[in-house]
Amino acid sequence: IPLIIDGRMARFLLGMVFIALLAPALIMTRRADGPGAIRQLLKRTLIWRFSPVRWAITIVGVPALTIAVAALSGTFSAPQDGWTSLLTGYVFNVLVVGALILNMWEETAWGGFLQTRMMARRGLIAAALITSLPFVVIHIPLQFEGDWTWSSVATNVAVLFLVTPFYRLLVGEHLLATGGSILAIGLLHASWNEAAKFNFVDGDWQVITAVALLSLGLVAKQRLSTRSDGAQDTVEHEREKATGWIAPTEAVAIPSA
Repeated sequence: IPLIIDGRMARFLLGMVFIALLAPALIMTRRADGPGAIRQLLKRTLIWRFSPVRWAITIVGVPALTIAVAALSGTFSAPQDGWTSLLTGYVFNVLVVGALILNMWEETAWGGFLQTRMMARRGLIAAALITSLPFVVIHIPLQFEGDWTWSSVATNVAVLFLVTPFYRLLVGEHLLATGGSILAIGLLHASWNEAAKFNFVDGDWQVITAVALLSLGLVAKQRLSTRSDGAQDTVEHEREKATGWIAPTEAVAIPSA
C-alpha cells in the first residue's frame, strides 16, 4: 500500500505489527485458552531475569559475529562516523525501537504465539521451520522498497528463505534458554535488523553466516545440555517447556500432530 500510494513505510509497518500481527494473536490466544490467556502471553514480555551471558548473546551476539566474519574475510572497514556514533545509534535502535516500539510486539505474535504453540506440538526444529514460511511471506513486500528490480527482489526473497530457518531456530533456542521470554527474542530480532544495516561491512552474506553459526552452535549446546540433564527425548522436553509457557498453572497435554 505505501509503495502504491507513495506513502511513508514506517506508519504501515506499525499498522502491520499491531493490527495484522499482534491483534489477531491476542484474539486467538483468548479464544483458545480463555480468560487470563492474554495476560499470560503479555507477562512474557516482562521476563528479564536471565544470565548476563544470555543478555550479551541476545544483544550483541549477531552483530559481534557479523563483524568477526567480516574481519576474517577482509570485508570489514572502520565506521566512517566512528564507533561512538555507531554504538549510540545501535543501543537506541535495539533497546528503544526494538524492545519498546516494534520488534518485541512483532515477536509477541511470531515467537510468543505461533512458534511457541508449534513448539508445544512438534518441538524446536519443526516449530522453527513452520514459523519460517509465513515470516518470510509477510516480509516479501519490503523487498519492493527503494530502487528495486525483479532480479533484486528474487535474490532478496531467496536470501530470506535461506536465513529465516536459522533465525527462527535461534529464536526458539532463546525461548528455551530464558523461560519463554518475549523480551529476549524482541531484542534479538532488533539486533539482527541492526547488524544487517552495517554499512562498514562489504556484503550481506556476513550477517547470514553469523546468524547461522550462532543458531547452530546454541541449538547444539542446548540439546547436549538437555541430554546431560537426563532427558530421554529432547523433542518431548521442548514440547513440555513450551506447553508450560502457554498454561503454566496446570498440566495441559498437547498431542503431537
